[in-house]
Amino acid sequence: MKNKGNKNKRGFASGIMILILLLDLLFLIFTKYENQGLPVSRFNIFFLGNILNLFFTLAAITGIVFFAFSKKPTFRPGFMLAFTVLISITLIAAALSTRITLPLPNVYFLDHPLQKIAEGAIFSFYQYLLFLFIAILWLNIVSRRELIILRSIVNSVALTMLLLAGTFIYININKDEGKKFTQVKNSTNVAVVLGAAVWSHNSPSPSLSARADKAVELYKKGIVNKIQVTGSNAPGEMSESDVAFYYIKLANIDTSVVWRENNTVSTAEQIRYIRDNISTKENMGRIIIVSDSYHLTRVHEMCKFYKIKAELAASDLKLSLQHNLYYKLKESIALLVFWFFAL
Repeated sequence: MKNKGNKNKRGFASGIMILILLLDLLFLIFTKYENQGLPVSRFNIFFLGNILNLFFTLAAITGIVFFAFSKKPTFRPGFMLAFTVLISITLIAAALSTRITLPLPNVYFLDHPLQKIAEGAIFSFYQYLLFLFIAILWLNIVSRRELIILRSIVNSVALTMLLLAGTFIYININKDEGKKFTQVKNSTNVAVVLGAAVWSHNSPSPSLSARADKAVELYKKGIVNKIQVTGSNAPGEMSESDVAFYYIKLANIDTSVVWRENNTVSTAEQIRYIRDNISTKENMGRIIIVSDSYHLTRVHEMCKFYKIKAELAASDLKLSLQHNLYYKLKESIALLVFWFFAL
C-alpha cells in the first residue's frame, strides 16, 4: 500500500511538473515574440530557436514520464517539483528583466550595456537550470545514481559547451553569407551600417570604419543611393551613428544621403529599426545590411525571425587569428542567446 501511495504521489507531482513545463514553453514563446514587437501568430516552428525550445522541453517531459514510473527514483517527488517551480520562477524573473530597468551602473561591457548583459545572463541561467533538470532526470533513468547531482552539473555544462561548439561551427559554415548580395545599381537601394564600438577621442573602431568604408564603396559604385548609420552611445562618447556619419563625410559623400539613428543599443534593436522604419518606406528598393563577416550569420538569423527581406554585405575588415576566434566565440554566445530567447 505504501508503494502504491508513493507511486500516486509521484504520478501527481509528475503531472504538475509537465503542466508547468508546458506553460513555461508557451510563456517563453510569448515573451520572445512580444519583446520584439511581433504577434505570437508569427510563430514559426521551423525557426531553429523555436525547435531548440521545443526539443529541450520535450526532453524534460520525457524524463518526467520515466520518473513517474520509476521503481526507485533517486529524488522524492517534492524535490523534483520544487526544482520545476524554481525553473519557472527564473523564467519569470528573466522576462521581467526585459521590462524594468535594473539598478545597474550605466556602463558598457564588451560593447553592450550592463542592462542587456544582465537580461541575457538571467535567461541563460534559466536555460542552464532546465539543462540541469534534464540531466538529473535522464541520469536517474539510464545510469548509476551515485553522485548524481555532481554528474548532472558536469553533464549540463558539457551540453552547454556542445551547443556553443555547434553554433561556432554553424557560424564558420555560413561565413560567406555577406558575399551573396547582388551588385546591381539602383537609385532606391539603401545600405544600413550596423553600429560598432567607438574608441577613445570619438574615433571609429576598425570594425566601425570598415563597415562605413563598405557602405561608401557601395554608394560610389551606384549600388545604393542612401546610407543609414545606426547605433547609440556609451556614456561620455558620441553615438556610433554620429561617429560613422562624420567618418563617411570625410569620404566626400553628400551628407544629405546619410541617415542617422541614435537610439539602438544592440543588433536586435537595429534589425527591428530596419523592419519598422526602413522596410516600410515608400519606393524603397533593396536593403543591404553592412557588417563584418563574423557578424552576418547572426544578422541573417535575425532577418529570418523578423521576416525582413534584406541582403547582406561583408566589410573588408581583416582580423588576426586570435581576434577572429574571439569575435566568433562572442558571436556564438550571442547567436545562442538569440535562438533561445530572441534577445
